[in-house]
Amino acid sequence: ATINTPTNSTNPVPTTMSTAGIPIKLLYEAESMKITVEMKNGETYRGMLLGAEDTMNLTLSDVVRTARNGQVSKLPSVYLRGGNVRFVALPNLLKSSPVFKKVAVMKKKMEQSESGPGKRKRE
Repeated sequence: ATINTPTNSTNPVPTTMSTAGIPIKLLYEAESMKITVEMKNGETYRGMLLGAEDTMNLTLSDVVRTARNGQVSKLPSVYLRGGNVRFVALPNLLKSSPVFKKVAVMKKKMEQSESGPGKRKRE
């Protein structure tokens, strides 16, 4: 989802700002990588992430599906509904993602504002 700001003389091009949270942005960074998704019904899907949506709907290709009973099947592609996703396992490569650098900066700013003048530190 994007928010369009009105254009004006100093900013002729509309600017967009993503309203997606950090986990969703991380999913977008994982596109074209191999991920594992566990669904609420216990099934797991492992495949290449082709696309992700703000609702956590996912499109995977070259998928290996493992049913609750352990039966394994291969599928060319699947579309998983975000509301049924229990968790997503992402590649370790994403630990160095720019999203985490932004989180660290935000955390540092919050800690500085909490320990500013006139405020007590939490214990």
